[in-house]
Amino acid sequence: MAPLKIEPLQIDDLEEFIRLYWTAFNPLEADMILPMIYPSGLQPDLLERLKKRVLGETDGKLSDFCFCARDTQSDEMVAVSWWAFVKHPAKTQIEIDAEWEQANAARNGGTSVAGINSALGEAYLRAAVYSEYDTMRGQPYMSLRLLVTLPTHHRRGAGSLLLHHGLEKADSQRLPVYLTAGVHGRPLYERFGFTVTSDCPFDGRQWGGRSEGKHWCMLRPVQS
Repeated sequence: MAPLKIEPLQIDDLEEFIRLYWTAFNPLEADMILPMIYPSGLQPDLLERLKKRVLGETDGKLSDFCFCARDTQSDEMVAVSWWAFVKHPAKTQIEIDAEWEQANAARNGGTSVAGINSALGEAYLRAAVYSEYDTMRGQPYMSLRLLVTLPTHHRRGAGSLLLHHGLEKADSQRLPVYLTAGVHGRPLYERFGFTVTSDCPFDGRQWGGRSEGKHWCMLRPVQS
């Protein structure tokens, strides 16, 4: 097995970053939300929307928040992570309501996407935003927005490498880490000290999705 290297994501690699996580999320057994929201697949209009979303939510600073693991022999991107530092989280119901409205407008604005299940996307975003607020309750924290490995490279250490890399940053700043985990990610996160705080209150089947899309809210406390 070839060694892996971690690199900050560069703008020229953003499309590859998106294609990788779409490939990982798309299989039915992965039970993920994204393919339910966009059942027509990763068409050009969706690719452009997702690129704008990543750039918008990172304020254009990809290399500060997004990372990739590459095979050192082939230089293939085999896993990616996306982190966020939440320094000023919502502390009141009014603040979280405003945050939800802003997030929903940002996700659904811009280029139209054919075949989108907008109702399902809005329902999941609402569940995710309010679950995060209910867990963190105003304390600063680090959030893992995304961690995926190509299906062909599962169990080769790429996901663990990226996770350890991000957790070191959180520990250096003495921050707890929050995430929502799918069925494949939860065992890895539990090995790294995360515990389930609640189920994410969402069932994709209620909104025309192909499956439940089971996710759990998970928290790793501040490490000494």
